[in-house]
Amino acid sequence: MSLARSLARRHFLAAALAPLLQAAPGQIRVGCQTRAYGSPLPDPETFLAALADLGQLGYEGFETNYRSLEASFMQPRPMRREFEKRGIEMMGLHFGAGFFDPTKILDEHKLIHRIAGAVREFGGGHIIVSGQQLPKGADGRAAPGALQSKATELNAAGETCRRFGVRLSFHNHRHELAHDAEEIRYLLRETDPRLVSLLLDVGHPFPAQWPVTRLVREYGSRIAGFHLRDTKAGDEVIFGTGKFDFAALGDVVRETGWRGWMIVEVNRRDDISSHDLADRCRKHVRETMKL
Repeated sequence: MSLARSLARRHFLAAALAPLLQAAPGQIRVGCQTRAYGSPLPDPETFLAALADLGQLGYEGFETNYRSLEASFMQPRPMRREFEKRGIEMMGLHFGAGFFDPTKILDEHKLIHRIAGAVREFGGGHIIVSGQQLPKGADGRAAPGALQSKATELNAAGETCRRFGVRLSFHNHRHELAHDAEEIRYLLRETDPRLVSLLLDVGHPFPAQWPVTRLVREYGSRIAGFHLRDTKAGDEVIFGTGKFDFAALGDVVRETGWRGWMIVEVNRRDDISSHDLADRCRKHVRETMKL
């Protein structure tokens, strides 16, 4: 049986649960990246079946690669109604950009403009941008000119998003955490807090002296959300079998009063169905983080 057909069977239950999935404004909300079912998911039937499954599992929202919905950019309202039928809302769309290559920057900004408009029409509130690894200098660190360009262009992209009523967040990877997280430190210092936020991916190795909990305490107002993953020896593993301390993150967000999105971001696996993977993740977050 196809993934789309098997997940579609759960559609009716998601619709029935819809009224229960609406959280009050200003609360911590739990969503899921659709990459647990594949990335991107350009086939509408498969995509909507995945959303129905996530709604049935108790997720309040979803994030997806913009290519999953690009075919609906010109007519977004019918797709938005499909989200509503399944009792799940869009958190945001994810895309990648470098912001350092002058031959590509204009096209990157054109894409941001398209995505921001679509996110607004889909009812979402966020654009998440993953930065490509910057050119390195002789010392192995990001070249200063490239880093400055990234900060400048993030500010410009954030202004575009602001005009659409959408929040721009940059998503960290391993390279932004190298050398005592100097790239994230630079970007937080050199970007406008009104325009650029952080989508913190906890599945990458943070410096011992600058752990995730410290970032929440020092930069909580800049953090729009978290990507939740569990890892061991640098590899993604099923929630609860790795090293990440979910309970500690739950404690610090309650302690600081942080509010926003907790997004489960796991990749589709061959050893477990997407439904069971997403279900296990949701239960683990509920049990360890009390969310």
